[in-house]
Amino acid sequence: MILVLMIVAALLVAATWIAGWWGVPLVAAVVGVLLCTRRGIAGVVALAAVIAWSLLILVDASNGRFGALARVVGGTLRLPAGALLAVTLLFAALLAWSAAAIGVEIGRVGRRRAE
Repeated sequence: MILVLMIVAALLVAATWIAGWWGVPLVAAVVGVLLCTRRGIAGVVALAAVIAWSLLILVDASNGRFGALARVVGGTLRLPAGALLAVTLLFAALLAWSAAAIGVEIGRVGRRRAE
């Protein structure tokens, strides 16, 4: 399961880098369809999304841009930077979980029809 987590996280990093947040539900749904027989795959995909976005935020923070962005957006929303970070990671997790859960159901229906 750790290998699946790492592969999905890498796919989510690439998809987010290329397509923005739209990449998360796309990858999550495809993973859900492909791995629909694995129990708890939606939760694994959600955790992979948190890991992926954490890595992207760390890369962004290493350039010093995240601090400035967090101050501006946090000031606009009247949220501290830590809360903004938590909401961002929660968004990725919920987006991935919901798309993967839908993908799992689509995969199960497809398998039933194939039988």
